[in-house]
Amino acid sequence: MKDKLLFSCVLLLLLSPLADTKIVFTGKNPETGKKDIYVMNDNGSNLQKITNTPLSENGPTWSPDGKQIAFSRDVSPTGNGQMQNIFLVNADGSHERRLTERRGIDFYPIFLPDGKRLSFSSTRGKESPLYVIELATGNIDILINANVDEPDWAPNGRHIAYQQGGDIHTMTSDGRNPKPLLPPPNFQGPFYRFNPKWAPDGRTLLYIETRYTPELLPVSNTVYLYEWHLGTKKPLPIHKDWRVQSADWMDDGKTLILAADEVGIKTQKHGNYNIYRYHIPSQRMTQLTHLPGANYSVDWVAGALDVSPREKKSTQWGRIKNNP
Repeated sequence: MKDKLLFSCVLLLLLSPLADTKIVFTGKNPETGKKDIYVMNDNGSNLQKITNTPLSENGPTWSPDGKQIAFSRDVSPTGNGQMQNIFLVNADGSHERRLTERRGIDFYPIFLPDGKRLSFSSTRGKESPLYVIELATGNIDILINANVDEPDWAPNGRHIAYQQGGDIHTMTSDGRNPKPLLPPPNFQGPFYRFNPKWAPDGRTLLYIETRYTPELLPVSNTVYLYEWHLGTKKPLPIHKDWRVQSADWMDDGKTLILAADEVGIKTQKHGNYNIYRYHIPSQRMTQLTHLPGANYSVDWVAGALDVSPREKKSTQWGRIKNNP
């Protein structure tokens, strides 16, 4: 009896990290065009929709402890996306809080490594500087006064990788020493690099590269792994017809979560994206969602709370400072 109890406890300890891990993503209804935020387990089970408003939500991201999700919501009167604000909600969809309240487009929220601050880009005219919110006070200031899209902090917090002008750049976390990650590819035509994501050990940087003909028709869409300390890159052998919209690491450093369309390049259209797990050593691809429409903007975290829906409570949280 004692041996059985011991075995059960060990088994529980081994399985609990996997059971607690979660994926968050945006799901788009193909009939209405409305977007909602969904969460699920690593194997695609326990799928839950955690936003349920007439408005569209996009760009979800986990807090480092997996207890909260930040996202942007289209709050424009006509729903045309010209006014978006940042919101915060618990992992189970409860206690929604509004973090920004101003005209313009606030988008791509991401937590800083300390979990106490949240950055987001904000379009005001031609510029989209990077802002930071102190979550304890609600105060907002400009963090980097330059166009910095899709930023991702290295695990040690010392560097930022980001997308700017269709290419991947890096800088130190204080906004200094900006530089391109790589030279332009040896390719006769436009290209677009995006979705930089640091591996859990901070040694590898994931990014996606789409190449186009001079007529701006997509030719290829490739996921690359860039070895930070070696300065080398290698493509992942994902099928040439696939179009990957976003990707993130799992904490083993060997598995990716992808939002991908299996025929996106071949049809030259953005079609029905779904969420997949991709194991790098074995090249095994596992489809996790089978929803109609597009499922994209995927993010992964370890140790998230239970995602079962509970009573939801919306509150307004803080006033942001009006920055010029």
